[in-house]
Amino acid sequence: MSPIKLVGFDLDDCLFDSTGLSQRARIEGIDAMIKLGLKIDRQKAIILIQEIVEEYGSNSSMHYDYFIRRLNEVEKLSISSNEQYKYIAAAVMAYHAQKITFIKLYEDVRNTLVKLKEISIKTAIITDGIPIKQYEKILRLKLDELIDLVVITDEIGVRKPNPQLFSYFLERFKVKGYETIYVGDNISKDIIPAKLNNIHAVYIHRGGKYDSKKKDVIVPDDIKPDYEISRLDELFKIIDELNKKFYLGKVK
Repeated sequence: MSPIKLVGFDLDDCLFDSTGLSQRARIEGIDAMIKLGLKIDRQKAIILIQEIVEEYGSNSSMHYDYFIRRLNEVEKLSISSNEQYKYIAAAVMAYHAQKITFIKLYEDVRNTLVKLKEISIKTAIITDGIPIKQYEKILRLKLDELIDLVVITDEIGVRKPNPQLFSYFLERFKVKGYETIYVGDNISKDIIPAKLNNIHAVYIHRGGKYDSKKKDVIVPDDIKPDYEISRLDELFKIIDELNKKFYLGKVK
C-alpha cells in the first residue's frame, strides 16, 4: 500500500477559477444596471465595484448595495429609492446567472481525482466559508461524487489558518501528516498550517487573488511549500517521489 494515503485540496482557485468567475459575474451585474438605465461610465463603474470588493471583502453579499449607496452619497447621482432596489435586483440576478452558468472545474481536476481513486488514495476538500455557499459550488461542480470527505470550516468552528483544522482533518482519516498531501493556493491559510502538521504542502499556481507569482511576493524560506505546481496532475510525480523516499526511510 502506498505510504501516501490521503490528498486534501482547497476549493476556490484550486479546483475551479473562483476569482475569475466572480470578477466576470460582478461586471455582468454592472452591465445589467447600465442596461436598465443607470447613468454611469462603464469603466468607472467597474473600478468602483472592484474598490468595494477590496474594502468589504470578496465574501460580502452587499457589494451592489454599497455601490449604489456610494453613487448616491459620494457621487451625488440622486438615484430614487425605487430605482436603487431595481438596479440592485438586476445586478444580483445577472451576477448569480453568470456564476451558475459558467462555474466549471479546471480541466485537470476531474481526471486527477479519478486517478487518485483508482490508486486507492483518499481525497478531501478543506475550505473556509459559509456551508450552504460552499456546498452549492461543490454540487454544481459535481465534486461530491469524486471526493471522500468535505470539511467546511464553519461547520466545525475552526477556520484557516488555525493548524487545529488540519489536525482534525488527519484525525478524521486516521492518518499521519507524512502520509498526507495538501494542495492550496494561499501561503498563510493553506501551506503554513499544513506544514505545522507535518503534511506535505503543495502550492498550486492558478493565478488567483492569493497567487504569490501574480503578486510578485517573496516567500520566506521557513514557510515555503514543499512543492509548487501549476497543474494538478503534477501531483503524481510528487506522490511517486514521496513513496520512494518513504521506502528508503527518508520520510518519517
